[in-house]
Amino acid sequence: MKKIIGLTIAALLITGLIAGGTFAYFNDTEASTGNTFTAGTLNLVDVISGAAVNNSISINGGAGDAADGLNDKVDFGLTDPIKPGSSGQITWTLSNTGSMSGNLTLSSSTIFGEGAAPNDAELAADGTNTIGLGQNLMVWATRGATDIYGTTAGYLASSGLATALNLENQAMAAGNSLVYVLHWKVPTTVGNEIQGDNATLNINFTLTQN
Repeated sequence: MKKIIGLTIAALLITGLIAGGTFAYFNDTEASTGNTFTAGTLNLVDVISGAAVNNSISINGGAGDAADGLNDKVDFGLTDPIKPGSSGQITWTLSNTGSMSGNLTLSSSTIFGEGAAPNDAELAADGTNTIGLGQNLMVWATRGATDIYGTTAGYLASSGLATALNLENQAMAAGNSLVYVLHWKVPTTVGNEIQGDNATLNINFTLTQN
């Protein structure tokens, strides 16, 4: 009789397991949904302005400061030429409008030309036709309140400007700005040796993730 009862209980247990729903198990669920990946941004914005004394000025070819990503430039002397006693300045206001910090570097070059064939007055002052604006266009460059080439009391020859600019490497946090200013002048002591000469300054400002 005891044996028969034992078999009956075992049969009931097996039946319960097969049917399901009779027994429950502990459980716990944790969620991790909506994982996202958002890239940061670096955006360097250049706003250019300028001024001129005793010569003409044209900013970005007369169209004013260019939009973000387009070339900004200043032309001096196109309609009222540069001459002894002329002066001016270019101001570049550079802003990191992105969401990341970066490092600002400058890559620059200067090109000096003699223009058309020299006239008699230029040849009389410079028979070899090699003395031009590289020696006589005098400049002073600053970053904020820091002199990076020359000083307000000691302008230097523009032939050495590019080398000084290429040494620049400045941290720029997101939302920060740096202001570069180039002051230039042609002293009244300069003579006919610069007649017809020209100079071109090229600068690339690059903001790189640090």
